[in-house]
Amino acid sequence: MIIFLSELQKDHLSLLHDHSPQILIDFCKLTIDYLNNGVNEKKWSLAADKLQISQGQIQNLIQALAYLIVESCKYNLSEQNFKSSLALAGFSDDNQQVLVKFYLTKKAEISSVLNLLKQNDPTYQDLAWRFEVQMASKGCTESVKPVVTMDFVLSTPKSYQNIHNTGNIRSLNFEDNCISSSIQEAKAASQCQNVVNHILLQCDLPNLVHLTNMLSEAVNETKSQHIRKIQRAL
Repeated sequence: MIIFLSELQKDHLSLLHDHSPQILIDFCKLTIDYLNNGVNEKKWSLAADKLQISQGQIQNLIQALAYLIVESCKYNLSEQNFKSSLALAGFSDDNQQVLVKFYLTKKAEISSVLNLLKQNDPTYQDLAWRFEVQMASKGCTESVKPVVTMDFVLSTPKSYQNIHNTGNIRSLNFEDNCISSSIQEAKAASQCQNVVNHILLQCDLPNLVHLTNMLSEAVNETKSQHIRKIQRAL
């Protein structure tokens, strides 16, 4: 897969084509700072003065570069496909080497944040249970019916809402995609903003034994050679 940039994004990035790889390295640092901490007008102003362009052009350049890196991480581009994307964007071989090193260095961190942002499946947190016995009923005065009542505690992350720039709130808007706020805030949101649900389940002993056996089979299946091959491939 290759990331195809719009003509406008290519035009923003073309400002880097006439400068040395060191300038590109500086903009890589500005881009990761932008992803981590949001807009830094002081740094952007200094960069604008250095290149003798407007601060708006600096902002467009950094956001276009951030889009390229984030989209590449999103689709887990290989090094070769990423280089092909850079070539289509007009980057020279020297600049491609700089951006490839930047991409490979930050890929794991950015990918982990992207996974946090889209995570919405419930996860297991705790289990409480108690053993109950029905000694008798109106229809049968001498029956003994043991059951186990279980309370499964599940945690579901709240959807991390897209936030637009208002005051000191930061957002990165990339066409149809939006990464809200900073990387650190995304991690904090994933860890703190959770909805806790209690799922009550009552089960008799034969079904409990069957459930235990099925779970044991599933655990053993995860240790099979076939599953290990799939895990390595992923």
